[in-house]
Amino acid sequence: MPFVSKLVRTNLISLAAKAVLGKPLPEIPPGEWQKIPIHGIKVPQFSFMQLDGADIVLGVEMQSTGEAACFGNSFYDALSKALTSVGYNLPKSGAALITIGGAENKEKLLPTIALLKKLGFKLMATEHTAEFLEEKLGDVEIVHKISEPDRKPNIADLLHERKIDFIVNIPSTSTLEKYVGMLYDEYQIRRKSLELGIPVLTTPELSESFCKTLEWLQTNDTTKNPLEPYAN
Repeated sequence: MPFVSKLVRTNLISLAAKAVLGKPLPEIPPGEWQKIPIHGIKVPQFSFMQLDGADIVLGVEMQSTGEAACFGNSFYDALSKALTSVGYNLPKSGAALITIGGAENKEKLLPTIALLKKLGFKLMATEHTAEFLEEKLGDVEIVHKISEPDRKPNIADLLHERKIDFIVNIPSTSTLEKYVGMLYDEYQIRRKSLELGIPVLTTPELSESFCKTLEWLQTNDTTKNPLEPYAN
């Protein structure tokens, strides 16, 4: 709420306190919030590298150790700055590894993966994901799991050789008992990528926003303005 208060230049905490106490609120003209000329975004910063063996998949607990707050002239202008500030690489070309658990997640992510293909990124995917994407989009390279070191090309080798620029890894929501091997392999992908500084996107929402930011960066540059104009 403090960050939003700064962005909209209104003390929302004071307004909330008055509302809770039943005190009268000031008149705010209709559409006042739409008049804000800038976009503000906060992205969490995590310290998984300092936690030996930690998985980057998030749950309901608060796990961030900081955050970056950025302003921009558009949503993707602000988001590209914020993602860069917390360590995400935003490539304009390269290869993306796609590994998605569950048929529902695959269908949900299809427009996002189609956007990557349109932007010219090489698509790599594990076997079942590749079969789905080839049927829908065509031209997807099959890569093999870390737990299958004798099968090539293997994800571990591609990561260490820096042949993967970022990963869309949507974990399987199936039962642990049935898919324990699959879940462990997904964890290995995320952990090795973290150690190598390769971005991993673990939710459909982040994947979509990340890929649309890459699309925006194809034809735009981020703004570089001093802080003072935003504060006035």
